[in-house]
Amino acid sequence: MSGADRARRRRAAPLRAGGLLLGALASALGCPGPPEVPVPPPRKPAGAAVLPACKDSGCSQAGALLAAARAFSDVRHDYLLDTSSAMVPGRGLSRSAAGAFSPVGLACARPKAEPAAPAATGAPGAAAAPAAQTVAAITAAPAAAPGAPAPAPGERAIDFRYVGIAVDSVLVGADVDLPAYFSAGGTLDRRRLRLVAMALVADEDPQFFEPTESVVPAATGGCACGRATHFIGAVKRGAMVAYETDVMAGEAHGTALGLFKARIEAGDRRVTMTSVGELAIEGVEGAPVAGAKGGGQAFGALRMEVKKAVPLAYAIYPVADVCRFSLAEPEIAPLPVDLGVVPYGATGTAQALITNRAQVDVRVTHGERTVEVPAHGSAELAFSWTPEGATAGCERQTRRDTFVVQPKDASAPVVPRERAVVVPLQVTTGMPTFSKHEPIATETGRSPDYGRASADWTCPAGYVVEQCEPQLASCLSSTGSCNAEGYRLTAEATADGRGCAFRCTGPSSTIWGDHGCSYTAAMVCRLGCN
Repeated sequence: MSGADRARRRRAAPLRAGGLLLGALASALGCPGPPEVPVPPPRKPAGAAVLPACKDSGCSQAGALLAAARAFSDVRHDYLLDTSSAMVPGRGLSRSAAGAFSPVGLACARPKAEPAAPAATGAPGAAAAPAAQTVAAITAAPAAAPGAPAPAPGERAIDFRYVGIAVDSVLVGADVDLPAYFSAGGTLDRRRLRLVAMALVADEDPQFFEPTESVVPAATGGCACGRATHFIGAVKRGAMVAYETDVMAGEAHGTALGLFKARIEAGDRRVTMTSVGELAIEGVEGAPVAGAKGGGQAFGALRMEVKKAVPLAYAIYPVADVCRFSLAEPEIAPLPVDLGVVPYGATGTAQALITNRAQVDVRVTHGERTVEVPAHGSAELAFSWTPEGATAGCERQTRRDTFVVQPKDASAPVVPRERAVVVPLQVTTGMPTFSKHEPIATETGRSPDYGRASADWTCPAGYVVEQCEPQLASCLSSTGSCNAEGYRLTAEATADGRGCAFRCTGPSSTIWGDHGCSYTAAMVCRLGCN
């Protein structure tokens, strides 16, 4: 695969801040209003399967995903999830104050071919896209984050990962107050609660959009497309796993996470799992770790692998993005930006690909670095982080970073004049090493119990053994050596590399002489989150 091909695969999936919509979007929080995005034909989509009820150990993954959802509370985007690919790219949508979308009978945008011919004179937002070879020349695939696992053979590069709660069809982030969803002025007395884990693979040929004739200059500036506020973008491929349960109005007390957690721990048979495509999830299994925040579990790096990608979602963009002088928000891939495993005090760096969806050249400023990105072009941007803490185990940390986008031509009449783009960063971290020292000895006697000189130690969760060593060893041989006159002292790593086995054996006597051994067992483990 050429560098240009790799670069195209790493282009960012169209992502925007807002709420993810699963399926064809249910009612606007119970409020009556215009018809919403039509429901796809009632057929079972390819790759979808409803799995057995959640019971016994079948919900272990769901419980782990609930804990992992905390790391994705800042990763929210506008999507229409539609596994039947029934949506029409470019169609207008009207977004209500409650966050629900309704279709508008207008086509507000159309995909722009690449390379594109100049648009007709007078069309709002007219601009020629750069030639394909020009885009390829300035684009490169981002380097993998230090410590991040390399893609497995056949694995698709992932642009977008998410774990979070959805109520009905609206992704609400990590948590939400449930009673509010039954008191929004509607008449619904049942809601569908979902715990969603999804991944979208990198676009192999990302699309850009241009305005249709329905987009006209607005009296207040910018442009308008009837009553549309957004339009449907390109289809996205990926895979998803969702745990689902219905909630009645009388059961809606507290938060969504709290209710879901209670049902999972109770092995409630009303919790079912739906799979679309094939998504493998690793790194969410946790174990109690001393010192973990909240006294609970510490989790390793979350790894998603899309083994079978199917049409899963459509991106949604504001109509303003196709205005002639719009400073559209750029796309970022991958998202969130994962720096991999970085111990406390060390600095991790990861590259992300910034794709300029605006029809003007821009400058991207991050810290002391500024890069220029032509219209519909891409450039790499590095993000760094030095995590801090005191947890003896794998700790998942998140934070926000920001870069600023401005037009390259400072006199260009773009709206807005600049954008501050928030980028969620994630890192798996912990103490660089864990050490343990303890004196071990047999009693002194003719036939000491050498079993008392044995010890089996295990590194904390998320650590692998680096050193097993007996120190200050002393045995009752004529020279004091623990490896002479029948004495043998060993310290070896266990077969799984997760601990140490210390052993001391020696002579015994039933008539005369004293025997015995003593030493200090020392184990050093290093951070090795999977």
